[in-house]
Amino acid sequence: MPFDLIARAQRTCRQRLAQAFDDFCGDATGQSRLELADAAKLPSRELVRLPYEDGAFDWVGCHELIETFGSHERQVRLLRELLRIARLGIFVSTPNRGHPLARWLYPQRHAQLLDALTIKTMVDVLPGRPAWKLGHVRLAGFKSHYFLMVWKGVPPPSP
Repeated sequence: MPFDLIARAQRTCRQRLAQAFDDFCGDATGQSRLELADAAKLPSRELVRLPYEDGAFDWVGCHELIETFGSHERQVRLLRELLRIARLGIFVSTPNRGHPLARWLYPQRHAQLLDALTIKTMVDVLPGRPAWKLGHVRLAGFKSHYFLMVWKGVPPPSP
């Protein structure tokens, strides 16, 4: 029973993250998206090069993968690579290291999980100082996931 509740809560978080990505991209039809949610689709940690041309997609999403990419430097290199292939912006989600249930929800990678300050330090070194915003999704009243939104131009006005 408790595992069913946890699985259901995780599904709800992922649905909220998917909705946040949809909101970030907007409802413009005809725009291309690339969503990375499988570590097998990521480049090797050494090469950090995706097999796409510069600006190949309007929007690029990377879901629950950046924390698996190794050191802080490699995570920044992955963000730069995502920005390279995105024409308009990137959306990166990651579980919150500070969530009280994180060590049980992600036991194999708890030590690699990120917090808000670590994410901010990654964005601070991106070239061109792009506009960005950090959002979150809650589980059991606590921030369970962060999502980083980075625009390659002027972000749309807030509603």
